[in-house]
Amino acid sequence: MIRLDMDEDKKKDSGGIERTAFFCTGTYYGSMRDTGAYALLVQANELAARGICAASVEVQISIPADMDKSRINSVRNHMKRAAKSLLEEGFVVKELRIQGGIQTALKVPSVRVTAAGTAEGTKCLQNACLTARAGQDILLAGWIGLEGMLRIIGEKEHELRERFTPSFIRQMKAYDREVCGLRKIAAAQEQGISVIRQITEGGILAALWRLSEESGLGMSLDMKKIALRQETIEVCEHFRLNSYQLTSGGSFLMLAENGDTAAEMLRQKEIPAAVIGHLTGNNDKVIHNGEDVRYIDRPAPDELMKIF
Repeated sequence: MIRLDMDEDKKKDSGGIERTAFFCTGTYYGSMRDTGAYALLVQANELAARGICAASVEVQISIPADMDKSRINSVRNHMKRAAKSLLEEGFVVKELRIQGGIQTALKVPSVRVTAAGTAEGTKCLQNACLTARAGQDILLAGWIGLEGMLRIIGEKEHELRERFTPSFIRQMKAYDREVCGLRKIAAAQEQGISVIRQITEGGILAALWRLSEESGLGMSLDMKKIALRQETIEVCEHFRLNSYQLTSGGSFLMLAENGDTAAEMLRQKEIPAAVIGHLTGNNDKVIHNGEDVRYIDRPAPDELMKIF
């Protein structure tokens, strides 16, 4: 589960160039050793989606009193490996400060990650409220619920092995590379896309709500165009979860003038992408599913919390 807060501050450097500093903080909960690694990757995605390619990171790992302290070192080591993988993708973690401790009130470990970086004002990706207009296409790059599925496997693998074969579990785990979304972001930037929003807490329904609120516009969406892996469907059905309200780090909503062209260019780079709707001039957030029509409600708690 991630709780993500964003903030920004504009100032000029010693050379008189205006730079925008972004700060993002997320808290992940979970017993899996990769919890911190996922948190770091998602935070890096957040900054990269705003034109930032380097960051300083502070981490606080907290574990329950009845958990072995070695878990802190394990989470720390997984985070260091994640930082190396980010470097291979062109994102520099300039400083990674990690602290750990015991919190008696916790039932499951938590990892709080704060990442900060700067970008030149001219390079920083724009706020949707400044550039969005009715008629723009809404793209989905990636699959929804994938990060949530991976984290459920990490928490409940023993139970899932009673239903799924070992080869199917391995197949699902292989999608962990998709949580790092830097390649998707870079490809979108090459297409001139300036509004890129990661799908995090609350899943795609929450992300669509937030994008609508940010842009001040409504939406008309086609649910059948929203990409969802069969593996995610299977896991969600087993735990009776709504995959549309499941955290999806590494997948993104994007606004484009010509969405079909942008989506095709992304697919040529082996990035799953499709136009799932467009912005409208009213405040309605409408999803069509064949002949059925529904409206997006305010963001609900992430479905991942139900497994704890």
